[in-house]
Amino acid sequence: MKKIILLTSLLAGAFAILGGIDAFHGEREVVDTAVSNNGMSTIYAAKYKDCIDQEDFPENYASEANNGEAHNEWDIKKVENSLVKYKISMETATKNLNYIDAHNFIHQEFQRSKGYLQNKELSEVQEHYHRKIMQICYDNDKALNLGSASRL
Repeated sequence: MKKIILLTSLLAGAFAILGGIDAFHGEREVVDTAVSNNGMSTIYAAKYKDCIDQEDFPENYASEANNGEAHNEWDIKKVENSLVKYKISMETATKNLNYIDAHNFIHQEFQRSKGYLQNKELSEVQEHYHRKIMQICYDNDKALNLGSASRL
């Protein structure tokens, strides 16, 4: 009988101590969901501040991207076929690289195409090609960011 009373009192004491320790964790919780000026959490803003955004595209991107009727249809078909292969290649490369290298690769390709668009001597088909590459990089960057937790 003494053993049962002793064992019960030890268990009750252990639960009281462990319960008290756990109660203090709730009071000292660190809140890390502060909001930045643009409305998104600071964790999100800090993590994705160097990612490709719509503002990174050239100023004339939106007006020229929808101007596809002026191109030769045959050339556009060839470019679109090439872009499908490029997109598959980009997705394969980013899957085989770690997160940081894939992120850097996407940004380098985006900047390379953006640099080509600065050249005024490009044909309309070449401009179309580089605009689409920038869009592929943008889409892959967003997909990489959304799936980054599974790649760590």
